[in-house]
Amino acid sequence: MKQYDLAVIGAGSGGLVAATSARRAGLKTVMIEKNKIGGECTHYGCVPSKALLHTSKTYHALPDNTELGLPEVALTQPLDFGKVMEKVDEIVQGIYAHETPEVFQKQGIDVIVDPAGAQFLDPGTLRAGQVQLKAKHSIICTGSSPRRVPIPGDEGVDYLHNENFWTLRELPKKLVFIGGGVISAELGQAMARLGSQVCILDRNTRILKVTNPEVGAHISQVFETEGIRLLTSAEVIRFDTPHTMLVKQAGRVIRLEADRFFMAAGRSPNVKGLGLEQAGIAYTASGIQTNEYLQTTASNIYACGDVTTTHKFTHTASYQAGICLHNILHGNSKPSDLSVLPWAIFTQPEIGHVGLSEAEARRLYGADLDIFKVDAAIDRFITDRKRGGFLQVMFAPNQQVVGAQAIGAHAGEWIQLLTLAIRHRISAKEMADTIFSYPTYSEIVKKAFTRFLRTKN
Repeated sequence: MKQYDLAVIGAGSGGLVAATSARRAGLKTVMIEKNKIGGECTHYGCVPSKALLHTSKTYHALPDNTELGLPEVALTQPLDFGKVMEKVDEIVQGIYAHETPEVFQKQGIDVIVDPAGAQFLDPGTLRAGQVQLKAKHSIICTGSSPRRVPIPGDEGVDYLHNENFWTLRELPKKLVFIGGGVISAELGQAMARLGSQVCILDRNTRILKVTNPEVGAHISQVFETEGIRLLTSAEVIRFDTPHTMLVKQAGRVIRLEADRFFMAAGRSPNVKGLGLEQAGIAYTASGIQTNEYLQTTASNIYACGDVTTTHKFTHTASYQAGICLHNILHGNSKPSDLSVLPWAIFTQPEIGHVGLSEAEARRLYGADLDIFKVDAAIDRFITDRKRGGFLQVMFAPNQQVVGAQAIGAHAGEWIQLLTLAIRHRISAKEMADTIFSYPTYSEIVKKAFTRFLRTKN
């Protein structure tokens, strides 16, 4: 039976960071994956969705060339959706070429890819397919999967979700998203721009509840302008047929017909079949329980990413994988800190967020909280015809940034400057005194700090 210093279970973003970093640190490492190396992000999430979003953005912009004084573009052929998806897959495969088992084996990492995945027999023993092995430590990075919410009458419904969606080769004429979160917003806008009639259902009063109300209202208005139907405060009653759903909204029953229904009702941690009980690892429906050092209730086993946190982002998993490895190598000396966690939603316009939400900041600081907003109307936004949107920065009484929300062109990029300001406690004056290149989108950040300080003088 082979002996390892570290077993990494799951080869997504967290697993890849854990395994490669462990090998560089001199640990004898095995990485176990039940599907494809690269995980959700490479094959079903970040990579293909951003490729499709780029295509849809380009297609959507074609008729707008006359705004620039260019000739009108006449589309002489209908969109070949199958070809679009094949091109998306080419991008996925291009990235996967750098994540194959052979790539990591050449780095000295043992790789086991088996549909059975890994199962703990005890805290230090695992089975991976037909192989048994010993590991001094393990890091669980198994991620999450689309959650299916049962709906009366849905037995014959062939739901789409973020995994099987990428096998589509025909554009659905009518597409309904069940759930108004990030996946529905990004893919819903992309599919509407490519020609589908899109409807997004949400039981909440608005879509993208994770955003602040003003950001949510702005993107909702954009969606409705683009022809996306938003049914909020909506309750799904049942399916009458595999292509007909009944929904209740404001006391009336609405009949929705669609070629396909996309189930986007959240995600569930991948804990099934891991043998967590045999290893003495506590978990709930929300995921594996860990302490602040990401150590599970089995002292030699750690967990990171979607399988253990509500902050289900690729960059969270990568960050936490590094925390796990540090604490394995140096003892529990570095806690996981997600208090300054940036995230972005890649709609058009993009949405960016970091730090406290507006509601959290108001609870913490009350009337002493300063909220300052600057519109995306500075020169680069104007030259690129990207006006619309804003940056909202929240300041504590000492003028330190505690949170920021943004919507606008490339907001996911320039929100990172606010991440640095919060993380390293850069003062408003220091940010305002910093020279920014002109004309850039990120200049909006400097404008926010400069104008905020003017209100204090």
